[in-house]
Amino acid sequence: MTTADPLIYYPQYCFHLSPTINKWCPLRASDIAGLGSRPGFEDIDVFFYLNHPIQWVRIMGVVVAIDHYYGHRVYTVDDSTGQCIECTLAVPNANNEKINHGDSRQVQTTKPSIVPANTTASTVPPPLDIDVGMVLDVKGSVKVFRGQRQIKIQKVTQVPSTNQEVGFWDKARDFRRDVLSQPWILKDKEVRRCRKLQQVEAPGLEEKRAKKRRREHAERPVEGRGCGSEGIHAPEGRPRSQNSIGGTSVKAMRAQRTAKTEVLKSRVGVGDKYDALGL
Repeated sequence: MTTADPLIYYPQYCFHLSPTINKWCPLRASDIAGLGSRPGFEDIDVFFYLNHPIQWVRIMGVVVAIDHYYGHRVYTVDDSTGQCIECTLAVPNANNEKINHGDSRQVQTTKPSIVPANTTASTVPPPLDIDVGMVLDVKGSVKVFRGQRQIKIQKVTQVPSTNQEVGFWDKARDFRRDVLSQPWILKDKEVRRCRKLQQVEAPGLEEKRAKKRRREHAERPVEGRGCGSEGIHAPEGRPRSQNSIGGTSVKAMRAQRTAKTEVLKSRVGVGDKYDALGL
């Protein structure tokens, strides 16, 4: 395939052979902003550079703005490529915690914390607050908000030195040159093998989904009228009439009540209405 040939976008069952899908791809903010999308992949947040599927990215840059929203914060990162990118991080909300606890305890609201990259798990100092001017190493997944690419933060660390930042630039340059500069190409036999593997695994997955649906349907209570709290279940394969209660029709119940009334009248007699009470 040459660069003039149309790109081939392989099915999802071939993605495990991609050199980019399960990797923290070191990219520039301008690269992430230019990622393309394809129909059918919106739900799994997979984007494409040429025909390379990309889901996880890594950038490094300085925080130039912080916006606070309900339940999350947005950090605008500038990596000196002429394009800034927004990185979102979910944070607990103080009002929600106070309501859930049901008391008036003081809830401390702090900024999202990070751990310096040059520390180990056994010697982690108190968390540092993310602030404007800090250089961050951000890893996360790509998402779209109002037509703009964003990074949903999975991990963030502070960059301790300029040398580490320069090293990341070199890594991103090599990744574009060695991987992203050429389309992803698979041989026909590789695609056929992946398709056969998917066809073998698909019936098992569909059977599991069918069993789950049957189990959920069996556990779902049937609405009914009756004395018990669990309701009355209709016999399987025979729908219960809406004009019946416990298997007895409304007309039959009315006839029974009429017959009982006539018996009582015959016992009491046709005298005054208070005769039955002995008055």
